[in-house]
Amino acid sequence: MRRKTLALVAVALAITSVALTTTAQASKGKSKAAPKVTYILKGTLSNFTAASTTASGSVTINVTHSNFHARALVGQQLTFGVAMTTPTNLMGGTIVNGARGIVKFRAPLRVSNTTLMAALTASTSMTASQIIAR
Repeated sequence: MRRKTLALVAVALAITSVALTTTAQASKGKSKAAPKVTYILKGTLSNFTAASTTASGSVTINVTHSNFHARALVGQQLTFGVAMTTPTNLMGGTIVNGARGIVKFRAPLRVSNTTLMAALTASTSMTASQIIAR
């Protein structure tokens, strides 16, 4: 009799743990936030100001080519913020006006062209995630 009771208790505990595991896995879902992608802009760089410990810098790019996500920005002149943590690959330590280069930044995927342009032209400029000058 004790063996049957012990077996029933063990089965009940096993069923309960399986049910809790299934419920916990079912509650895990994907994030509702829009995924972020990298926008890559190529063009002519100008007005570069390096970031310091007290102020962020900036760089302006006249976009002549881009990846698929940023195709609405071709032909635009945009200014990006440069943080102390922004990786920069600079030839000679600075960017000369008229130098060819690449500016990368991250933004949500599937943003309308008007929303993207509004975010880029706002008074608080987007921060570049990487700058490459050639």
